[in-house]
Amino acid sequence: MAILDPGKSSGYTSNRWWLALLVGACMSIIATAIAMALVTAHARPASANPPQAPSQLENDIGKGIDKEGCLILESKAQVCKSDYQFDGKSVEAISFRPAGEGRFPGVLLIPGYERTARNLIPLGVRLANHGFAALAVTQPGFGKSQGPPDFVGPRTLATLTAGYQRLRQEAFVDASRMAIYGYSRGGMAASLLVLQLGDVKAAVLAAGVYDFQRAYDESTLPGVRKNMLQETGMTKDAVRARSSILRMDQLKCPVLILHGGKDVNVPVSQALVLRERLTQLHKDFEIKIFPDREHSIGPEVGDLTLDFLHRKLQTDVTPATQP
Repeated sequence: MAILDPGKSSGYTSNRWWLALLVGACMSIIATAIAMALVTAHARPASANPPQAPSQLENDIGKGIDKEGCLILESKAQVCKSDYQFDGKSVEAISFRPAGEGRFPGVLLIPGYERTARNLIPLGVRLANHGFAALAVTQPGFGKSQGPPDFVGPRTLATLTAGYQRLRQEAFVDASRMAIYGYSRGGMAASLLVLQLGDVKAAVLAAGVYDFQRAYDESTLPGVRKNMLQETGMTKDAVRARSSILRMDQLKCPVLILHGGKDVNVPVSQALVLRERLTQLHKDFEIKIFPDREHSIGPEVGDLTLDFLHRKLQTDVTPATQP
């Protein structure tokens, strides 16, 4: 049996030991990184689409109203911070007033999950430049609106109703021509509010949930299902209260339904089942499905919303020079 000379083998053995130590350290770092990624993925509800970066208009106007309270745009439309208190809690809101005197149609704007009134600044400005007054309201539990989210439950709807009534009572708003726009959770909220508020004349429902139980059953995103369960308990009463499709016989105004065909956050089946129900009830509605779009449909939403509101609220206001 050959015996290794310790004097000749010590360098080789030392190199192997250092190599093994280095490999072990690298594997430990990789394992830690993977574990942290998994923890982060489970800590934050999954979403098929990454958050959109704020637009330049959103940033500029947001900073301006933070500093000044109100801004007068080049089109002479006015944008103001319009936060209010409801049930002892602060609610984040932004108002949009068209240029000139008169009484303008009013539109309540409702953003979705983890979105705020600021995300609707571009749409609010565009509406104001086309002769619509608007109020964007952040749902409770998001942005600067206080209170835990309840997935468009009673607290959220009451908070939004208070905003709707504030807009309706403004001296420059024509209370006989009121509308609601909502996207994602906001679309769900709009579909419920339009059944509760008897004077709404038009509603835009974009990427919303209308059959709450079906949305829960069909969701492929664990984070979405977790939110639905945690915020509502998924009891029969909670599900029914959040399922506007069950009460669409009460719908009294035309609605525009917009949805992406490849939406993973809210499956397009929500829009299709609502279409089927409204057809059965012979209700006044329009629908546009974007076959290749995901949850964030794109700029066409603004174009279609503006056209729909002009037609249904019978406006003939000459638009300002700004888009």
